[in-house]
Amino acid sequence: MKSKLKLPVMLGLVLLLLVPSLGFASPANDVSSNDDLKRFMVAFKSEKLPAGYEEMVNAAGGELTYEVGEIGVLEAVTDNPLQFIKAMNSEREVMSITPAIEVQLDLPEFEEAGELAEGTNPGVLDPDESIWESGWQWDIEQVTNEGASHEVHSGTHDVVVGVIDTGFDFDHPDLKDNIIGGPDASRTFVPGTEDSWDNQSHGTHVAGTIAGNGRMKGVAPDVGLKSYRVFNTGGAQQAWITAAIIAAADDGVDVINMSLGGTRVVGQWFYTDPETGERVRLGNNQAADVVAYKRAIDYAVKRGVTVVSSAGNSAQDMSNPSKVADWIEGNAGPEYDVRGAAWFVPASIPGVITVSAMGGGFGTEDRLAFYSNYGNGAINLGAPGGDLGPEGYDAADNFKFLVLSTVPTYMDGQSARGKELFGENGYGWKGGTSMAAPQVAGAAAAFISQVYEETGKKPTPRQVQNRLQQTAASVDSSGYSRYYGHGRVDAYQALTR
Repeated sequence: MKSKLKLPVMLGLVLLLLVPSLGFASPANDVSSNDDLKRFMVAFKSEKLPAGYEEMVNAAGGELTYEVGEIGVLEAVTDNPLQFIKAMNSEREVMSITPAIEVQLDLPEFEEAGELAEGTNPGVLDPDESIWESGWQWDIEQVTNEGASHEVHSGTHDVVVGVIDTGFDFDHPDLKDNIIGGPDASRTFVPGTEDSWDNQSHGTHVAGTIAGNGRMKGVAPDVGLKSYRVFNTGGAQQAWITAAIIAAADDGVDVINMSLGGTRVVGQWFYTDPETGERVRLGNNQAADVVAYKRAIDYAVKRGVTVVSSAGNSAQDMSNPSKVADWIEGNAGPEYDVRGAAWFVPASIPGVITVSAMGGGFGTEDRLAFYSNYGNGAINLGAPGGDLGPEGYDAADNFKFLVLSTVPTYMDGQSARGKELFGENGYGWKGGTSMAAPQVAGAAAAFISQVYEETGKKPTPRQVQNRLQQTAASVDSSGYSRYYGHGRVDAYQALTR
């Protein structure tokens, strides 16, 4: 049964034991740091950029900053928004324009997380001992039936999961053998960066849950991994994310994991000039940022990619989109207002497997994590994402109900607690729907790998989704649940039933 929400939802940045608060991305380039410039996304009617698109932007008084030519979308900045909007609206090739709102790498805040009691021996102090065998990984135990799915099929490098996130620690001993092509084969989409090394920890943590294979184990410990870096530390432009989706699909990955997202509008944007009071529409009712996500996801699915996304951490009912909250307009700027409904993206985009977060483990019942989004028709599967234990649980070691995975070995400040517990840097706890999505991505990868090994052909994204939904473990309903969709993902049943 769903437990009562036990903590206030925080949309701030995570602070967990060994993982310090997430920072915001420093400006990627001079354009990003100029407060006088307004940033826009432009979607064209065609899914290809029209001839002369850069000249079109320049003539409108803008500067092209990013383009995703495969889906007919670009990003531009301007110091004269009114002129830019009017000029672009007059171009018959333009479908819509929206302000480009930065995607934040927000996680729930765990203010009541305890610490291991002083002198307590977790039984894993020797760096040669297995964290997996110690029983700390309750989440992977649930999804793999105590590791039974590893024995059935643990994956191969013929199947690759593309992780769109903060990057990887490419030298992590539990990850490096599964990272296809090493750093050179992974990519960054953050302007001003040259590689996909992780300087935050989120992406490395996600990668460990999918395919960790060392002291800790992931859901599919032998599948391949590639990194598509879109965050520096805490912020990303949506154009970078959509470009990463396209690139991963073109690279032939089999699964994309996006433990990220934000709120966007399905509706109409308006801009009011602060000097003249003139109010103009930004294109038609199809918001450019939502169009960009839809086209990118469709591009990937058509190329056989199973796309998995976290549901979001704002404890909202996704099946009942209300009028757009003040948050959206406030983040766009005081000159904007919008008419429409709020969507969580990419979670609400058709073709995405959307995952809610669950707590459990250590003899406690499955439950919806207090921060997780939910909703009839909005959630496909539930998966362990971690919380602080069941309602009423008050213990110094309640952090154990979070999700333990890999973090960069070179970040002493972010793995100090892990070093104390596990004898070395490189492991730590986090919680969020960000931690739930890779459980499903790992199960999807294991199933695809098994089918490919047995038949020589990979299942379609629809076949993968159906399989995971049909074999999910029922939680609070024998049918569909508004909290967990078709149930908690079960890699063992997906491989054997």
